[in-house]
Amino acid sequence: MGKSRTGLKRALPYAGTLLIFALIFWRIPVGNVAAALAQVPILTFVAVFIPFCIAYWMIDSICLTWVVKHFNSPIHLRDVMPVRASMYLLALVNSNLGQGGVAWYLHRKTGVRFVEMLGSILFIGLMEIYQLSFFSTLGVAFYHPASSAQARIVGILRVVYIIAWILLIVIVGFFAHARHNARISDLVQGSRFAAIAATFIKAKPLDYAIVLGIKAPGFLLSVITQYYALSLFGIAIPLVKLFLFLPLVFLAAALPVSVAHLGTSQAAWLLFFSGSGPDAKILAYSLAAHFTFMFCNGLIGLMYLPRASRELMSVDSPDAK
Repeated sequence: MGKSRTGLKRALPYAGTLLIFALIFWRIPVGNVAAALAQVPILTFVAVFIPFCIAYWMIDSICLTWVVKHFNSPIHLRDVMPVRASMYLLALVNSNLGQGGVAWYLHRKTGVRFVEMLGSILFIGLMEIYQLSFFSTLGVAFYHPASSAQARIVGILRVVYIIAWILLIVIVGFFAHARHNARISDLVQGSRFAAIAATFIKAKPLDYAIVLGIKAPGFLLSVITQYYALSLFGIAIPLVKLFLFLPLVFLAAALPVSVAHLGTSQAAWLLFFSGSGPDAKILAYSLAAHFTFMFCNGLIGLMYLPRASRELMSVDSPDAK
């Protein structure tokens, strides 16, 4: 029974991906998508994404270095960059596997417990979500819906974001209170999640803001990259609309219901940007951008994989603390 459940759990993302694409291509002819892809200058498209992927990797590495150095253990950026790059290869299969690989390497490198290091990775992950929410909130504030359907979506987003920001305030306030209240601190420290919560207990409101500030340029560069890359497909989307809906595309891609972020990302592009061009072109662009980003990240990962492997093998596994 246990093996059957494990097999079913592993098969669900593949089934989800196939189902989403079946629904998409039931409505949009495959030939139209292929024709749209054939008209794009591939080398120019890749050349647009390579600088962004390098900047994305650098920002990722700087943020990870700052968080680990601030909350866990001294570490240098040069030690983080190779493993951060190489773990993009694991993330192509499963993003959680990639994050776990980073936490494992840092655990071996610094001697900090794996679960405590995993807590720092989760802290960054939470801030990545709120970084996207921040820019999408700005989009909600300034975007004027062009249809009744968009007006309904924007109205729902306003409610969702109010709840999300209140939730973040509660999280920050709870852990801030835990630092000064012995009773709450003992409750957290005595739970099974104490090691994972260590970074959140140490983090002050300014630390949340710093991580958001480090990650923010990555999204800004993403908007600029997507804006120019869309023009190669003959698709014109206002920057404000990209600010509003692109974060939702990224959040949809992160949902653990598909393989390699496929399917959910394409469905989100069609949902939020279908009025900006023919559906076949929107779908073709989403596939081209997705695979180009994965290819460039994978290329960076392959370049640094030998070095990351050598460093990982040279570090003795520390005793659990």
